[in-house]
This record gives sequence, structure tokens and C-alpha cells, in this order.
Amino acid sequence: MTSRVTPRALTSATPRAVIRSRATTRRFASATPPAQKINVADITDFRRGRGDLIFSLFMALLALFFLAFFFSQTGWEDRKLPANMARYWMDQFGITDPDKRLARLGRILKQGWVAPLMCLAVLVPAALWNLYAAWRAQRWRTRFGQPTAVGYEMSQWLRALEFVGWFVGYTLLVPVLGYLVSTLLMGTLLPWRMGYRGARWMGICLAASFAIVLVFRTGLQIRTPVNIWLYDQLPQRLETFMQVWF
Repeated sequence: MTSRVTPRALTSATPRAVIRSRATTRRFASATPPAQKINVADITDFRRGRGDLIFSLFMALLALFFLAFFFSQTGWEDRKLPANMARYWMDQFGITDPDKRLARLGRILKQGWVAPLMCLAVLVPAALWNLYAAWRAQRWRTRFGQPTAVGYEMSQWLRALEFVGWFVGYTLLVPVLGYLVSTLLMGTLLPWRMGYRGARWMGICLAASFAIVLVFRTGLQIRTPVNIWLYDQLPQRLETFMQVWF
């Protein structure tokens, strides 16, 4: 009996060696953990960490700060309310027949102090209650020997202020160097700070930054400061061109 299997079929059936790509010696190390699946129960699962007491104290002080300046900064002193509030509410709900037409409820709600009062009525009790719960959690940790040091958590919050400084510096740099140069510097230095380094990453960052300039400044004509120090040093025609397009 003659086999009908061709040599080409035999060749394709034999296992082939797996071609492996050459691994680079330099690898990008990121502090961000890989993405994981999130369950619905994990979203509603609230746990108080070691830095929760400091954060809760800050929020309570912020709420009390708003409350302290409420009476002088929201127009509370110039509020316009009926002289007899009990009679006013009875007239509003039709319990009594007013002798004359009183101010409607909508006029009171449109006053500037009403919205801040409603926000503080929720914010202040919630902040104080949250501070009390955080204090109880701190006592529980201390009682059962749980870690209570907040230095690491506070350092993480303070580290976030670095990026606020980056963007503040960017806004201060635009009137000096212009939108184009400032965006190119911001788009390359900040990724370099985050660990995206090397010629390949710098090229990608420069291209992305220049594309942002073309979209927002050249295309959408986003307004920038008129007097830019770097553009003032250029010849007249080039200065006009840079101010219009970049």
C-alpha cells in the first residue's frame, strides 16, 4: 500500500524550533503594579489606612475654615428673609391666608448665601463624623498593636506636590519661551522624570509634544500671551509668524 503523504506535508508536520526574540539588557522598570480585575465588591469595600487620621483631620479643618468665613464672605449679613418666618411658611403651604403678598420661596433660594449654606450643612457634619471614625480606628490599631505610623503615607502625598510644581513651572515658562518651546520641554522632561528615557522614548515624546502644539495652537488657535520674550528677540517677520502659529 503506497502512502499518499507528500514530503512537504511531512516537513510541515515536524515540530519546528521556536524563534525567540533577543531580549534587551535594558528594561523599563515601573513602580505601577499591573492592572488587575476589579470586582464590584472591591469598589464598595472601604478600609481606613494608616494615613486616614491625618487626611480626615485635614478635611475637618478645611470644613471648619469654610464655616468660619461663611458669615462674612457669602452675603449672610445682607440676607433678605421675612420678619415672621413661622407665618411665612404657613402662607407658603396654604395653611393661612396672607393679608399681603409675601416674597416667594424662589427669591430666597436665589440669594448667594443659600448654596454655601446647603453645602456646609452636609460637609461639616460629615467631616466631623469621619474624623471621629478615623480616631476610633486609630485607637483600635494602637490597642491591638497594628502599625500606626503615617510617615510613609504623608510622604506619598507630599511627593504628589512635585507634579504640581511641574505644571506651575510650565505656565510660568510659556510667557518667556512661548507655547512651542515650553510644550516641547514639558513633553520631554516630564516623561524623562517618570523613567521613559533613551533616544527612542525622547523621539516619541518630541513627536507627541509637537503634535499637541499643531492641534491646539496652530489648528484651534488657543490664545497665548502676546508679549513673549523669546519671540521678541527674533526678526519682525519671524516674530509675527511664531506669534500667529506657535
